Amino acid sequence: MALYITIIGLILGFFLLVKGAEEMVRTAIQIAMKFNMPNSVIGATFIGFGTSAPELFASSGAALNGNLSLGIGNIIGSNIANSLVAISVLYLALNRDFKKKLNLNNTSSIWMVFATILFVSFYLMLKEFPLFLGIGLLVLVIFVTYKLVTEEAVDQEDLLIEEKDYVGLRAIASLTATIFGSTLVVNNAVDLAEYFNISSIIIGVTVVALGTSLPEVAGTIAAAKMKNPDIVFGNIFGSNLFNIALVGGVSVSIAPGVIETDVTAEMIIMLVASLIVILLSKTIVKKSYLIGLTALISYSVFIYTLF
Repeated sequence: MALYITIIGLILGFFLLVKGAEEMVRTAIQIAMKFNMPNSVIGATFIGFGTSAPELFASSGAALNGNLSLGIGNIIGSNIANSLVAISVLYLALNRDFKKKLNLNNTSSIWMVFATILFVSFYLMLKEFPLFLGIGLLVLVIFVTYKLVTEEAVDQEDLLIEEKDYVGLRAIASLTATIFGSTLVVNNAVDLAEYFNISSIIIGVTVVALGTSLPEVAGTIAAAKMKNPDIVFGNIFGSNLFNIALVGGVSVSIAPGVIETDVTAEMIIMLVASLIVILLSKTIVKKSYLIGLTALISYSVFIYTLF
């Protein structure tokens, strides 16, 4: 019975976390537009932050509980899932007649690679996550946000959302749901790890990471139906960037130190997966069972090797 309660709590937590974060971003955008904030500011900050909001609350919640392993596992697993699962869904969901050469702004992808290399390199050298790394990542995210604001404008029509009443009340409710959902996810994920005698890092890389990557996967399906793969690649670059610089910076700053398991291999896989996405964004994008199934199988093998 205790196991069923834990699983139900985990599912409920995921639901509140994802839905709460989604509504939180929508209300934030609506508030920002009412105050006539520039399109680029809204796109670079609210949308970029929004795709990483579940990871931020789940990882920072784990760090606050003194469980940095779960938080780091969530970051690594989410970035790998974003890169492999989202790409798999895109290439399998596109129409047969679709073919497009993308013309993406390189800002997000360049800074994503830089943040990833920085994160991975420090861990490979020190085998821990020191406080100065967390602070450095937070400084980096401020700088990168400034660069995104000044270089990556977003068209107004891309940000139009249905106006709703009681914006302030919905903002508070969505924030509450997100925080409560993240607490449920973290607590029940830890309980699940203890029940099956599995390390927190593995639960973070698998269960928590997949759950917090649901917005990216759902967005990929929608973008594929709209024949707009640009959104998918931009979302992956932005989400992976904010996961490391913002989520990693907050988590490490809260609870710096050593984690329970060596994640050298997982770190390298995360970096390689990110580089593969960049290479794919430079090619002609069209429906491909080969790329889609290869990415999906690669992710499945990665998960299998963890256990």
